[in-house]
Amino acid sequence: MKNLVNIVKRWIFFIIISYIFIIVLFLVLVIIPQKNQIIKYKTEKELLEYNYLKIKNTPSFFNAIERTIKIIEDKINNFEWLNFSDDPTLTVYEYLEKLSSKSGNEIISMKKAENKSDQYYVWEIKVHGNFSNFISFLYDLENGNKYLKIEEIEILSGEKEKDFFNLKIAGIKREK
Repeated sequence: MKNLVNIVKRWIFFIIISYIFIIVLFLVLVIIPQKNQIIKYKTEKELLEYNYLKIKNTPSFFNAIERTIKIIEDKINNFEWLNFSDDPTLTVYEYLEKLSSKSGNEIISMKKAENKSDQYYVWEIKVHGNFSNFISFLYDLENGNKYLKIEEIEILSGEKEKDFFNLKIAGIKREK
């Protein structure tokens, strides 16, 4: 019997150490990562609840979204403005005539040009006027709220400080 007690005393220390090692290993590999994950998800949940309550109790948030949508619609309409008319050539002519008369130039002719792309309408335009007025016309065309792409500019000399300017301008077609 004494022999059995000595064997148990000898091995009890190793058994306790092994149990402690297994418990520590279980804590480090399973319990602590789970607690960290739970804390992370609780933080995300609280942040989402806070943002939800903030949005729910702030009517200006929805007004801001509505204003943003209107601005985006206006920008899209300014890019696709040629698609809202029956005759895009007439629409462009009216727009360019307004800009040219504002800058003191005269549109002599305008015709549809050969188009290699299905994405654009393309026109060739001849303008008559002096150079500084033509620069003003280009400035108004580039900074206008309607999107038109200037593809080519050709300057031909004229008489009495008035020159001829050939432009190739493109406007976006709506995708089908």
